[in-house]
Amino acid sequence: MQEGIEQYIMEVVPSSECEAKGVDSFVALGDGGYEHSVAEEVEAPVVLDDGKEVYVDFDLSQYIGGGVVEPTLGMEFTSEDDARNFYNAYAKQTGFSIRVNSYYRSKKDNSIISREFCCSKEGFRRERHAKKDSGEDAKRRRARALTREGCKALMTVRRRDCGRWYVAKLEKNHNHELVSPAMRHFLRSHKQDFAPEKSCSNSFSSPGLSLDAPVDVLTDCSSFGKMEFAVQSNVNYIGRGRLSTFGIDAQSLLGFFKIMQASDPAFYYAIQVDEEERLSSVFWVDTRSRIAYNCFSDVVAFDTTYQVNQYKMPFATFTGVNHHKHSVLFGCALLADETESTFSWLFTTWLEAMSGRQPGLIITDYDPAISRAVQQVFPQSSHRYCKWHIISKMPKELGHVYSVTPRTFQVEFDRCINKSETPDAFESTWQMLLDKNNLRGNNWLQSLYIDRKLWVPVYMRDTFFAGMYAAQRSGSVNSLFDGYVNSGTTLQDFAEQYEKALDERYEKEARAEFETFYTKPVLKTPLPVEKQGADIYTRNMFTIFQDEVFESLLFAVKLSAEDGGTSTYEVSRFDEEHKTYFVAFNIAEQLASCSCKMFEFEGILCRHVLAVFKATNVFTLPQCYILKRWTRNAKEEVMLDLLPCVELQANSQKGRNLQYNILYQEAIKCAEEGMASDQIFKVALNALREARVKIVGAKRNAMKSMPQN
Repeated sequence: MQEGIEQYIMEVVPSSECEAKGVDSFVALGDGGYEHSVAEEVEAPVVLDDGKEVYVDFDLSQYIGGGVVEPTLGMEFTSEDDARNFYNAYAKQTGFSIRVNSYYRSKKDNSIISREFCCSKEGFRRERHAKKDSGEDAKRRRARALTREGCKALMTVRRRDCGRWYVAKLEKNHNHELVSPAMRHFLRSHKQDFAPEKSCSNSFSSPGLSLDAPVDVLTDCSSFGKMEFAVQSNVNYIGRGRLSTFGIDAQSLLGFFKIMQASDPAFYYAIQVDEEERLSSVFWVDTRSRIAYNCFSDVVAFDTTYQVNQYKMPFATFTGVNHHKHSVLFGCALLADETESTFSWLFTTWLEAMSGRQPGLIITDYDPAISRAVQQVFPQSSHRYCKWHIISKMPKELGHVYSVTPRTFQVEFDRCINKSETPDAFESTWQMLLDKNNLRGNNWLQSLYIDRKLWVPVYMRDTFFAGMYAAQRSGSVNSLFDGYVNSGTTLQDFAEQYEKALDERYEKEARAEFETFYTKPVLKTPLPVEKQGADIYTRNMFTIFQDEVFESLLFAVKLSAEDGGTSTYEVSRFDEEHKTYFVAFNIAEQLASCSCKMFEFEGILCRHVLAVFKATNVFTLPQCYILKRWTRNAKEEVMLDLLPCVELQANSQKGRNLQYNILYQEAIKCAEEGMASDQIFKVALNALREARVKIVGAKRNAMKSMPQN
């Protein structure tokens, strides 16, 4: 809100008469002429007072363009509401929330003559609140996060005898980080100001972005190899095939791509054509997805189970998981068919859009065509199959056996797959399952058994899945578009639903960022390792880690063997002594490994290793057990790790794409940080301008040094 911030500023220089009376009032306040009332625990709403005349005696144009009008001692307002609205607007621009704190009333007429507005992080949580979440309750429910940190920032206004209000006390400094613009609408006193902008998918009729304009067939941020065609030729070009039978629907989809590219310079899309040069399949990815992949490319899931429109077109998604353990999109495609050649084209196109960076692990459906394409395009990646996809195919592949006793077979199959703790246990249970249901001749099950090490959990505990291995779709990040895209979704509606799904996901991530940086979790133990986890992990990941720390207190640790510098411990719960885990720990090298393999599988240290750490006086996590991708600064850390890769690929198109993504992300950070205050805005603007001058100068010098033909 420049948003009317100047609307609430009154004359800074008051009349001499009012000024004199104000001094008398101030003295009377100190002499006990007024009584102090209790603090109000109420967040300040924004109350517009449009009916009051506003006087401004200085030029506000200097603040237009991202700056902040800051409060000053002596600044005047016509009413208390104007003062509150001004301070709330200033708080929003700066990055904090306000609360109406204390006030003074007159003994003469009981009217309020002094009001204090403070940062919502003023003070500390009262003890009566903290006690509710202590003791046994902590085991059953998680305590509400702490928001107060003893911040001293405030603005106190007092009423003069003439009825005007002035700033009598002011403290601008905060003892905490201020919130970036992307997260300010989560602040309590600014929530009602938030009005999400319309999705670009709703803007097909925007001026200058008509579907009648030529559309690029293949486009990237670097604009190489563009082809154009007019809308009339779109219909002919679309021709036959599932995509090509839609006519105006396909035009809407291409129009959506054009609009996306207009607002996102690095938006990438590509089109596959058939042997008659007619549109067949399409792939696209935006800048946010490309940047996210740079940070979280260690695990990728490829899903083709969504069906779009009456022709049941496969809607393929590349998804991953971010540092909040939320699903994140890495690209989408609408496919003409599900053949190996189509998958190979899609994987190759996607890899090109991602600057050639192969995923660490790719999880796919159990499908021969997909498997062959993965082997061809991603030779450096590990490949595993999605268990949910396999289980969902049982009714089709097992026919009569499954239809007769579906519930019984599901329970037995689940016990075999998920409850087997050793490979030998799985082998014996699998054979019993086949014999009991007379399934030894089933080709599908035979194939699954051959590939068991690529989908059965007991064989994959050493593989990092980042939490993406799920038995149920509701618990899987593959459910990114559930509720938005289905077989009844037309291409004309698809763009809007796609944008809604992504907007919801990005808003969810922004909320998680806000919770991580703006609040503090309540610790359950006095252990230093828990405090360390609260400081380094995102809130969602700390919740998982905190549970492991708390549960570690319930385990007994017993030394069972020593081999050189490595000691082996037996770890078991006091109430489950029959179930034992084995932890091998080299205390000199600070390396531990547990038989449960939680760290290898999920990237968070398990309760069993934490119990051994406590027993051996290791009170903080060794650095090797802090996965960067789960930390609150994951994106910054990973981008630094990418720099050597960028330098190696500097002369290639993949390298240039990666360079663009990194520079784009850094520019966004400068814009967000630059809005903290009017002074910081000026510093950021000058820094960016100086940087641009240096870049242009370096570019000119480089061109001059090039040999002339």
